Amino acid sequence: MMKSMTKCVGVLVMATFAISFSTLATGQDTQDFERALSNDYNALSQSELAQGDKRDAETYSRRAADAAAGNPTAPDQVDLRRPFLKEHYVGDLTQARARLVTALEATGRTDAPADAARAQSSYDCWLEQASEDLQQDHIQACRDSFMTAMDAVEAAATKVVVAEPPPPPPPAPVETFPENFIVFFDFDRSEITPEGMTVIRSAEAAATGTPFKRIRATGHTDRSGSDRYNQALSQRRADAVKAALSDAGIQSGDIEIIARGESEPLVETDDGVREAQNRRVEILIER
Repeated sequence: MMKSMTKCVGVLVMATFAISFSTLATGQDTQDFERALSNDYNALSQSELAQGDKRDAETYSRRAADAAAGNPTAPDQVDLRRPFLKEHYVGDLTQARARLVTALEATGRTDAPADAARAQSSYDCWLEQASEDLQQDHIQACRDSFMTAMDAVEAAATKVVVAEPPPPPPPAPVETFPENFIVFFDFDRSEITPEGMTVIRSAEAAATGTPFKRIRATGHTDRSGSDRYNQALSQRRADAVKAALSDAGIQSGDIEIIARGESEPLVETDDGVREAQNRRVEILIER
């Protein structure tokens, strides 16, 4: 994912909560920030698309359009991807978001619009890469870009007072903490993509490394299409993941499959809306 990240960062650097920063405005002109944010998200989208990651490309493209229309979305909540984040990422990302939101709600968007836009897009990139946890150099590149941009925003700010970040949450007990993996699918498809196979290999390695009680694969769809069709599609996706796990060496009898259709979206949308992050199978390993 995001091949040649360093180059991408030079250009720029489970859908987000539909909170508009325009609703936080205090009458100040934020058009420069919105324009820069749109450009940065477009750059991320093009980079993801060039590497074949249609899901994230679609997400960033939508955010770019929202910013260009004067309705920029907020930085992703850490909780949106918390089921897929390892504990050692959570504290840093929680503090980073608190720092970013504090600056944006003050004067960051007007005092340093380009740097503020870079900080938001780099934070979202950092959170996305950390939740996948596949390429450490990509995670570090997004994090470094965020830190550099935030330093510039805070240096330029006239009213920003950095809030005391909340303490990181305590780690869950290792012996009972379930491990989660997520496999995303193309629109109206149940075939596993190369990216999805990477996730399945990671899940298989985690499952075979330590004894587990069971593995549950739960299929989901977005809200485009009928309930009946989506129920069947989610079943096919769950079946495909089970077959891939079995081929990887996990006993079929140890894998439980569930089909949820469109009833449990990762990102809430209106009926009929295509949402890439809702087209998924969630793999839960219970110890």
